[in-house]
Amino acid sequence: MKRLMLFALAGALAATACATAARVTLQDRFRNIGIPPATADCMVDELEQRLSAEDVQDLARYTVRLARADSTLSAIRSLMTIDNPRAVTAIGAAGASCVTGLRL
Repeated sequence: MKRLMLFALAGALAATACATAARVTLQDRFRNIGIPPATADCMVDELEQRLSAEDVQDLARYTVRLARADSTLSAIRSLMTIDNPRAVTAIGAAGASCVTGLRL
């Protein structure tokens, strides 16, 4: 019984660490492409509300390509081509919501 509880605890801690790593990765990548820090933080908050933890982690892995973009606009265009329709929709909605202050 104790062993099962330890495995469950380890799994929960690993999931939390992955979620935190994905959040920090997204914040850093968004800021690096020129999104203001407050907007980047807002977008990550929105993405975490709109997407599953797996989708957020998938998006964080995908954003490695953003570092190679030659402008903020090309980085945002690259974000919109991710092969995850939920993420594309969430990115657009989060960006619009955080820029306008309206919940979309």
